[in-house]
Amino acid sequence: GGRPAVPVVPVVPVVPAAPGRARRARRARRRAGSRLLSRNAMTNLGAQGAALSAVSLASLLVARTGGPTVVGEYTLIRVLPWLFGVIFSAGLPTASAFFLAGERGKDPRVRPTVTLMAAAGAGLGSLAWLACAVPFHHAFFRQLPVSLVFVMTALVVTQLWTVTAKGCCQGSGDIPGANLVIVAEELWFVFVFPLVLLTVGYKGATSVLIALIASGVLATATGLLRLLRRGYFTGWGRSSPALAKKILAFGGRGQLGNMLWLMNLRFDFILLGALAGPAVLGIYAVASKVAELMRLAPTALNYVLYSRFARLPAARATAEARHLLPRALVLTLVLTPFVATAAYIGLPAVYGDVFRAAVPPAEIIIIGLSVEGAAAVSSAYLVGRGRPGLNSIAMGVGATITVTLDALLIPRHGALGGAVTSAVAYLTTTMVLVLLTRRMLRARPPAAASGRHAAPAGARVPGIGPASDSAARRAVDIVVAGTVLAIISPLLTVIAASVRLTSKGPAFYRQERVGQQAKPFTMLKFRSMVADAGSAGPLVTARADPRVTRVGRWLRGTKLDELPQLINVLRGDMTLIGPRPEVPRFIRWYSADELKILRVRPGLTGPGQIFYTRAQESADAAGDDPELHYARHQLHPKLAIDLAYLQGRGLRSDVAIVCRTAWLVTGRGRRLPAADGGARRRTR
Repeated sequence: GGRPAVPVVPVVPVVPAAPGRARRARRARRRAGSRLLSRNAMTNLGAQGAALSAVSLASLLVARTGGPTVVGEYTLIRVLPWLFGVIFSAGLPTASAFFLAGERGKDPRVRPTVTLMAAAGAGLGSLAWLACAVPFHHAFFRQLPVSLVFVMTALVVTQLWTVTAKGCCQGSGDIPGANLVIVAEELWFVFVFPLVLLTVGYKGATSVLIALIASGVLATATGLLRLLRRGYFTGWGRSSPALAKKILAFGGRGQLGNMLWLMNLRFDFILLGALAGPAVLGIYAVASKVAELMRLAPTALNYVLYSRFARLPAARATAEARHLLPRALVLTLVLTPFVATAAYIGLPAVYGDVFRAAVPPAEIIIIGLSVEGAAAVSSAYLVGRGRPGLNSIAMGVGATITVTLDALLIPRHGALGGAVTSAVAYLTTTMVLVLLTRRMLRARPPAAASGRHAAPAGARVPGIGPASDSAARRAVDIVVAGTVLAIISPLLTVIAASVRLTSKGPAFYRQERVGQQAKPFTMLKFRSMVADAGSAGPLVTARADPRVTRVGRWLRGTKLDELPQLINVLRGDMTLIGPRPEVPRFIRWYSADELKILRVRPGLTGPGQIFYTRAQESADAAGDDPELHYARHQLHPKLAIDLAYLQGRGLRSDVAIVCRTAWLVTGRGRRLPAADGGARRRTR
């Protein structure tokens, strides 16, 4: 009875139709996901807008009641206890959202473990606050009795539990519940503060503290009731110490980034409060709040995408991140002039003339937040895909800039200095976040990546094996290069202008060099020679080369012409310390052993460049063709020094090279004259 059905099977067009159905199904899933993302993002945007409106209204109530001084005290009372709660929970709010998302959230041990960790974090944070209460009283709260500083311990508990409840809603897919908590934690104060004024009267910062504690309790209750209604407390398993360790590890890696972000966001508040006083802090706090209108859309996008990227398969999350990254950047760039105009007109109109001094800081911070859309998508992708440590690297760059520039600018320029610091830190942090994200987006999946070291690059040049640069070295490269670029950006601008004004041609000189695995890349320098130097002489130059410009001679002598290579370091073409990159035409002179140098990224500074002196050059330099002399007499001794360095490469040798480089740049370590008085050779 089964024979008649056999010929029918090949006739059915199953195979040709399957790809079309699969594509239609994928498109349908993408459309559904896009609609869900848009809906969640819009509702969260509304919640973030309502929360910002509430906190702005709260600041306005406090400002109209007590002026800039009380606004400054209100800001510190809000920020410091919150900081303690987040620190001593080891990043629990972020980790709870990650572990409750997707399949991980179905584990019945997750919810009780998170809850016990929230209780433990609140206890540790409270004890730490009590220990710091007296120093905080002397540093920040001199106008309050020390007993009230101890009472602020309650805010450590309420703020930690509120943000953890919010993270649990977010991770469970309850975006409306998370939105409710976002609004409630800011809106309750708007209702409670007038009631406090009616019942106990206005008593300065004491009234503010009472209202903050009461509204904090109500916000915590709102979050817990929402979790109760959603069944968070039903179907529990037993808490797991092993799972707690995993949550702690993830939260700890992300916590570094959170802490550095908080330092980036709030360190200037604390420093202004300590150095400039509450009145200046009040001006800056209002400017910061107005500027944070720029954060509404990016924050909503980040909030929704973080849990979404944690739930999606890796390929789909990567595709969405690629799609959203440029669009989010354009969104905040377009918003910038509108928010800047609104701040210029509305800030003094709403807060009064006494806050007119807040306009310049607000405008500067708005410029720094103009690229925040790219930061929002990048941060959500890195953390959502389980790489919070990379997110922490970017935040570390911002925090380093914040601490450095705040200490330099706030004592002299007050709120304006804090605004400049914030703008530079935001721009640099976004740049590093995007670079790290783009690197992850370009990475192949593990199955494909496993054969990467057998790539043609290694086959083209015999003797080159797998890369030997560590992830830690790359992380240091990103942090240091990003920080230095941000700090010296005014110097780079001055040098570029000097090069352009003193000779014809571009400010930068681009030259192809050979990088890791023999892959070519474009190395950047400040131009130190005339524009047509390539047609007027050899590639290798001497110290007295007439093609070198007046400014170029000074740039070469001080090594400042090499500074643009920090951009190469950020891009991953180079590292801070390693063998210097060579031009392609000289690679053919390398021996098989010398080709091993190409296993690592070339360096901004390196041992061959530093320790090979002109005293070691051949005495017959004067009559040789410069390029031929370099290849025969200078190249191999320098490569020998580089190879010896790679054999014992480590922290001690790198520190020695950094110190020697600084010694040379300052002029005390200039190279010795050649034995024959010959000119020094250098590839330009």
